[in-house]
Amino acid sequence: MFAIFKDLKYFDLIFNSIPDMVFMISRDKSGEFYYVTANQSAVDNLKFPADYAGKKITELVPAYSAKVIISMYEKAVNTGDAVLYEEIIEFPDDKAGSPKTRQGWVESRLTPVFNEQGECEYIIAITREITDRKNRERELNRVKEQFELIFQNVADPVFTFDEEGNYQHVNPGFSKLFGWSREELAANPAISILPDAEKEKDKFSEILTRLKNGEVIENDFAERQTKNGSTIRILASYTPILEEGRMTGGIAVYKNITNVEELREQLKESEDRYRIIVENSNDLIGVTDREGKIVYASPSHKRILGLHPDFYVGKSFLSFVCQEDMSKVEDFLTRILESGDSDEMEYRRLDKSGRIIWVHCKGGPVRNTKGEVEKIVFVSRDVSERKQKEIALETQALHDELTGLPNRTLFARYLEEAMSDTDRTGRQTGLMMLDCDNFKCVNDEHGHDAGDEVIREFARRIAAVIGTEQIAARLGGDEFQVLLPELMEREKAKSISEGIIAAMEEPFVINEVALYLTTSIGIAYYSANEQKTKEDLVKEADLALYQSKNQGKNRYTIYQGTANRIKGMKRSWLRRLFQKAQGK
Repeated sequence: MFAIFKDLKYFDLIFNSIPDMVFMISRDKSGEFYYVTANQSAVDNLKFPADYAGKKITELVPAYSAKVIISMYEKAVNTGDAVLYEEIIEFPDDKAGSPKTRQGWVESRLTPVFNEQGECEYIIAITREITDRKNRERELNRVKEQFELIFQNVADPVFTFDEEGNYQHVNPGFSKLFGWSREELAANPAISILPDAEKEKDKFSEILTRLKNGEVIENDFAERQTKNGSTIRILASYTPILEEGRMTGGIAVYKNITNVEELREQLKESEDRYRIIVENSNDLIGVTDREGKIVYASPSHKRILGLHPDFYVGKSFLSFVCQEDMSKVEDFLTRILESGDSDEMEYRRLDKSGRIIWVHCKGGPVRNTKGEVEKIVFVSRDVSERKQKEIALETQALHDELTGLPNRTLFARYLEEAMSDTDRTGRQTGLMMLDCDNFKCVNDEHGHDAGDEVIREFARRIAAVIGTEQIAARLGGDEFQVLLPELMEREKAKSISEGIIAAMEEPFVINEVALYLTTSIGIAYYSANEQKTKEDLVKEADLALYQSKNQGKNRYTIYQGTANRIKGMKRSWLRRLFQKAQGK
């Protein structure tokens, strides 16, 4: 299966760039499944230790998950066929205050690989987490159930129709008002509730034409005829059902307004309900005119922002928006006025004390009798706590937990920006790759806690040497990178490297034990419009780092092209497996 790859030098990079979790599993003589290898996504998601290779599944995976996974592996081995399954397993969860594990849905495909003797030598497992998809499916089913519940129980007549206006489904409210049952309408498509008057028939044909153009029709006054022949007046709303821009059907909601006095009373009750809701709402509700002047502010402004609602009336809506978001909110108002559609956004505003709060704001137009937008109603909710958590989570996701330095993802962004600036300004970008020499010995002889202390101190010393314009990042383990943007001269990289090497001469005192450690550094440069990707630049710096290692460590090396090629490096399992496949 690997024979199509003629050049292996990128294979390891491709394997570890696959977003799905990929595992290679084998079975020992006792029948226990163990991991041969896994890609970076699998290691990161399941928090595998560095020495996971060769360990049994039951040693690395929670008991329930291991039982599920092993049963599927046995099925693949016994049937000799690929196995596709969806199941809930446990994932490690290292968030503060969270349980040690969390449950999530996964979709896995298991492919057994047999040798020439017909024995299953490996199982290749490709797994992706589908928890979000499952949640969306559950939410969709919930919405469908809610819609069906509303459809069946709403008192007003509601029905769906196809693109030609033929009935598809009617609710009990429709049958009660018009007298026709769902079964009767299904058995006789010719049944109509349109009066004989040509005016109403022509009007409904016009409504279908407007719906096919994607228009939503609201508050349409019309007459309809019941099964016993009586005529009633209704207030109708029609909404098209569109698929890829084409109308495939529609939904109609009717309101019987034959008894106008009853309607007026219902309208008054509705207004009273909305007034009570607005006056007691915890949301900020405001109304502005077309110029953005506030004409109404709900009582909640006093509770949330500390100022009486009357204070806001007559003032510009923009007056209470943070300056940084003012142009964004102004565009928001313009969009509603020009499009006539509702819109929403999040922005920062000020309370009485000048404190900044984040709000999620929904704005909807209010039209006059000519259909023109006359006012805008805004409903805003304080989301400051959620925004703070989002910002904290984003910061956590982009920084190394141990050192606080940018992680690989954030550093890649900085590197790409620096290379783009080089193409624009002509100033070179420098990249340093460095690690702690003999770091493994620290972990082996003094334990991982001591190793963590060394990493923290190592990072602190790097940060103390570089300037504010340079960026240091931790890739993982004892590997670090330093970005040198907009270099005027390459000597700067050399002097920084010398400074870092010198900074490591001071012993690392960990638990009253002095550790004498050094660092090896590789340096690579990017010049304007050079045919080189950021991955190429990282690889060059990495090759230079290995050259420093080979030359005795505790030094820096500048990448010099093919001179930095390192021979005799240990081949990966993928290269060995590929060569084995080629030798067959």
